[in-house]
Amino acid sequence: MKAASESSVDFAALYDTHPEYAARRRAASFEQQQVELEVRHFKLPQLVALLQGRRLSSVLEIGCATGELIASFPLLGGDGSERVPSQAARWGLDISPNNVAAARERFPEVQFLAGDFRQIILPNFDAVVLSDVLEHVPDDVAFLADAARLASCVLLNLPLEDNWLNRHRAYGPDDVSGHLRAYSLAQGLDLVARAGLVPQRWHRVWAHETPLEGLRRSMRAQHLGQAYAGGPLGRRVRQALSGAATSVRPLGRALFASNLFVLATPA
Repeated sequence: MKAASESSVDFAALYDTHPEYAARRRAASFEQQQVELEVRHFKLPQLVALLQGRRLSSVLEIGCATGELIASFPLLGGDGSERVPSQAARWGLDISPNNVAAARERFPEVQFLAGDFRQIILPNFDAVVLSDVLEHVPDDVAFLADAARLASCVLLNLPLEDNWLNRHRAYGPDDVSGHLRAYSLAQGLDLVARAGLVPQRWHRVWAHETPLEGLRRSMRAQHLGQAYAGGPLGRRVRQALSGAATSVRPLGRALFASNLFVLATPA
């Protein structure tokens, strides 16, 4: 989809009504539990590993959706130990008022705001977190550069979907997850540089190579009665692909998307 048409989209309304996010807002839904699993066993460990004991007294997450990540994010002392935060230490901000309302109800210990962060007066933070956000915004470079001004460092999680199974995906606001574009590793690192940031540490991770994938399948089997989605043929194909990806690492890395995790600071 062209940038001109993206600029006319009401993104607050889009994510207020988007089926994926509406499902996440339902208490104890399968989608909500799936997000919590991803946060606990994938996103949070990868982001915290970048810190290497860096002291964080306050953290802002932009694009926090329903709040699971920022509510779980540890605040670290100078020795790397986790400490109990004050209520004002964790902030979450999202464009969707419905997402923010759900997050406030579930996580009252976090300060949540709804709106565009560029139109809100905010304090400075030790870190700003952008997890699965930049692929949703029309001007990713400007968005990242503006967010970086709010903190001493940026923690970024960017999906890299330049892979075989996403080759013919129709990106744009009507995408099943609202992704406007796909990134390669080179494009992800270039995005960080063009935003005026310097990566201090980064790593690339394929979720299917971590415990998350097995946990996802177990949850699907428990809640939906089958470990793989689709009809009988589709399930057999997905199971075969999963086995091949695990057995032949280069094949799995070509087939499936990965994630780029970056700790960056202003140049």
